[in-house]
Amino acid sequence: MQSQMHLDDLTLNAYVDGQLVAEQEREILAAMEHDAGVRERVCRLRRAKDWMRTGFADAMPPSPQDVTPIPRSFRIGNSVAASLMALALLCGGALFGYTIADRQPNVPQPLAQQQNFDRVLLHLDKSGDDNFAAVLDYAEKFLASHAARGAEVEVVANAGGIDLMRQGGSPYAERVRALQQKYANLQFIACANAIRNLRREGVDVSLLNGVHGGETAVDHIVARLQQGWRYVKVSDLPGI
Repeated sequence: MQSQMHLDDLTLNAYVDGQLVAEQEREILAAMEHDAGVRERVCRLRRAKDWMRTGFADAMPPSPQDVTPIPRSFRIGNSVAASLMALALLCGGALFGYTIADRQPNVPQPLAQQQNFDRVLLHLDKSGDDNFAAVLDYAEKFLASHAARGAEVEVVANAGGIDLMRQGGSPYAERVRALQQKYANLQFIACANAIRNLRREGVDVSLLNGVHGGETAVDHIVARLQQGWRYVKVSDLPGI
């Protein structure tokens, strides 16, 4: 069966996040049922996102027995719930057990067991002046206090967090530019999936100069965790 949709990773990310309409979800489910390659890609994305939700406390993937598939308090629409159930069945148990990792060479390898605390990934997923100020303050103070140790900081934004990095929409555009000029070891990354979702809604998205927007937040975060970077969500900023 040939899908009529272009099933790139951005589309499959949106599916896993429950951001597609019911008709699109049904088409992806049909493609998964008939195409093992699509099924494996969706399972791989689902697995990576489960790592993000459950494994970031110590930057290690959770063991199967420690993962709760869907908490009762997590309420989702019938269409998305049905899709998740079908996804679990189509993945043959790999969705939450991750047994697919044992036989798929392109599944991400286990996250790095040794973290480099001088390389920090700041995850910003909410809009708001307080959140923006907090992430910029933390990045600046961290780089200043760890300068002699070759510190690196990346700010990865998705959902409302990309407002920090948008031309004409960021209340801190000048400060972002100033920090970019001052610190070559500070990078800003806007999630490609979040950008595409906004454009689908008719929002004109132009990023500030020097902001990278070519990959999804989940792909970038998982890659950095594999390299040993320390993950910090902006809502849980620790002391420097």
